[in-house]
Amino acid sequence: SGDELCVVPKPIFIVSDCTGESAARTVRAALNQFELCFKTRAPATLIVFRFVEDEKKAYSVIETAAKEDALVVYTLVNPASLKAVQTAIKLHNVRSVDLWSNLLDEMERHLDAVRSGVPMTHSQRRPVLTEDYFRMIEAVEYTRKMDDGANPGQWRSADLLILGVSRCGKTPLSIFLGQRGYKVANLPLVQGAPLPKELWTMDQTRIVGLTIDPQVLASIRRHRLGMMGSRDMVGGIDYAELAKINSELQYAKTLYAQNPQWPVLDVTLRGVEETAARILKILNDSRGDASPQWVEEMYGKHVRGEGIMPPAVPLRPLRASGFSSEGEVYAGGDQYLVEGLY
Repeated sequence: SGDELCVVPKPIFIVSDCTGESAARTVRAALNQFELCFKTRAPATLIVFRFVEDEKKAYSVIETAAKEDALVVYTLVNPASLKAVQTAIKLHNVRSVDLWSNLLDEMERHLDAVRSGVPMTHSQRRPVLTEDYFRMIEAVEYTRKMDDGANPGQWRSADLLILGVSRCGKTPLSIFLGQRGYKVANLPLVQGAPLPKELWTMDQTRIVGLTIDPQVLASIRRHRLGMMGSRDMVGGIDYAELAKINSELQYAKTLYAQNPQWPVLDVTLRGVEETAARILKILNDSRGDASPQWVEEMYGKHVRGEGIMPPAVPLRPLRASGFSSEGEVYAGGDQYLVEGLY
């Protein structure tokens, strides 16, 4: 009605002298605690300011935060950048959280060593190519080759097989897990199309089904058709038509019910990271030590100076209107759907 108000989510600025991904993941996890309070999956707008490595840029970001009444969450290891941000925060009385300093202070005391103060992107901090790195590359290549039901003869090597109807999020989820060292295959469920025999001969504990709300799926498909410029193509409207979608989802639901050993996850308005975490918990609960671990896990061999894993490639950001080109808004939940990543 005309009396209803549209409440714009409050901004949270993430400031980093590196990619800002670690801080963004932490903040997104914390925001999950406020979804019920605000009855939304997006209680705040995240704006990531990457590679803040000089004082002028640091002051500019904090000045903008003051004008926008934003909470500033920062992960800075460069002493000059850190001092500039902290000085500007005090000057402009900006609400802030320092994620790194206390942790690094305690680690210095615990390890009896001094931090380098150099961001991970610095040329002197290039990671050494480890076994974990090559395992991740192998997993990404495998996942790419197994997309959309391809090469079922190689599914026996998969850590995971994801099932679901078209556009429910199988491919981005597979890629996300592949970047973390998991060999993932995915199979679209199409009514009338025979299921590969390899589906029944592989380890059934490695199979997960996806489902999604039909209205949300219709929106994703219509958006996808628009991106492809095929709105006027014959059959285009039928592809996104709700009755057909309900029929497809019912077919998938029946298949899942016939195979109760397959866990089924509802991915409606769920971010890729959240769904991936749920899948990994299921794998760990069902397979224990037989389930592969995250590639980024710090193994003992790293202590011997063999390097660490580089971060996974981040999901595509959205530009934040009203902010400088240095700011990027990372989509989450339903925004992933709108951007056509499914």
